[in-house]
Amino acid sequence: MTAQAIEEVRLTAFKSFRDETFPLAPLTVLIGRNSSGKSNALDGLEVLSRLARGEDIVEALESRRSSSGPVRGGLAGCVPHGSDRFSLGCTVRTELGPVTLDVTVQVEPEVQIVEERLYGPTAKGPRMVLESGEPSPHLGDLQATWHNGKPGRNPSAPFRSSRLLTSQLPLRAGGETEGERDSIWCAESMLSALSSVFHLDPVPHLMRQYVPARDNNLRRTGENLSASIGYIQRNNEDLFGRLVKLLQRLADHEIVRLAVTKSELGDVMLALDEGVLGLTPAREMSDGMLRFLAVTTALLTGERGLDLGSTTMTTRESTERSLMLVIEELENGLHPSQASEVLQLVQQASADNRTQVLITTHSPALLSALDSSDHQGVVVCRRDRVSGTSRLTRLTELDGYPAAMAAGPLGEVVTQGKLHEREQQGRDYTEFDRLLGIG
Repeated sequence: MTAQAIEEVRLTAFKSFRDETFPLAPLTVLIGRNSSGKSNALDGLEVLSRLARGEDIVEALESRRSSSGPVRGGLAGCVPHGSDRFSLGCTVRTELGPVTLDVTVQVEPEVQIVEERLYGPTAKGPRMVLESGEPSPHLGDLQATWHNGKPGRNPSAPFRSSRLLTSQLPLRAGGETEGERDSIWCAESMLSALSSVFHLDPVPHLMRQYVPARDNNLRRTGENLSASIGYIQRNNEDLFGRLVKLLQRLADHEIVRLAVTKSELGDVMLALDEGVLGLTPAREMSDGMLRFLAVTTALLTGERGLDLGSTTMTTRESTERSLMLVIEELENGLHPSQASEVLQLVQQASADNRTQVLITTHSPALLSALDSSDHQGVVVCRRDRVSGTSRLTRLTELDGYPAAMAAGPLGEVVTQGKLHEREQQGRDYTEFDRLLGIG
């Protein structure tokens, strides 16, 4: 059995991107200078993930009631300058072949889907399994057809234009023919993969309070970290022991054990037993330690320990659900040696074919810790000097990459100025330096 995986995100017309493809590997490391567009690329994946959950577009992206908050810049921020709409797409690998989705969302004057296409494998070969027609601006719906495998015209019906059409197909199509069942399966495969994206954004000050013990699936901000670790302690002794050993290696002082204390109401809070220093509760722990615990917990538990919200599962048991874990600036709050330790966990998680990991970093230590086999997953984000748009390029496809890597690990090349040394030998690495944010 082969797990689903998101192979690429197409940033067709989104924020600072125009017709760019964001390739995704089991471990993807996104690097680049500040303001190059790294966050915009992650937002493209985030928007697709939110739309896949079937919510109204405005609610999904503005998140007035959600704890995750609005997408950066909200709906209006998704639109490229000078336009009234944005376009995104993605490709999901399945055991039957790739499934692709492309969607265009109009923001003004009405928020609605104006175009959507879903393409994937069927019994009769790859087909367009869902395709929208012309929008009805005053009716709030969008006519769309779907593949049913029968001779003649495919069935057509109005879909709500305020939600992703793909999310509506499993309920709209009856599944009475093999073709319809194929179409539904393609839709559910896409929805399952996208809704399994988990963006971890730990906020240490939110982790310093007592939380209900039953609130044990780690949320995006890590605010319920104490309950998550308490659940691991009660139910998985080996995993909890591994977490404690990693924490002990992180600290430069003695940590006897990691405790989960309870309040009179049964709520829980983490505490460190530091030997002669006694118990240090979460409210007194450093930001770096709390962030380390949140990232480590997410990596060790995978999808079974994360709050992924409601998801649509596939109907074919041969397709396994995968997780994509997104962590921005992995090294935040950590010493370079500690960041490298976390990267080893990331590499272990990405080795599991059911887990993809996407990180951003500015850390030379993290770059040096990458194996040469990981370099294919390193993507450089930069601004085009002429157009001002953001561009994405695999590290291995940059001019100067082979010679640069001959000097040693990437982080060492950056920090020790070896690119500059080779420049004196007749090779100009100025552009390579600029793209990586060196100097």
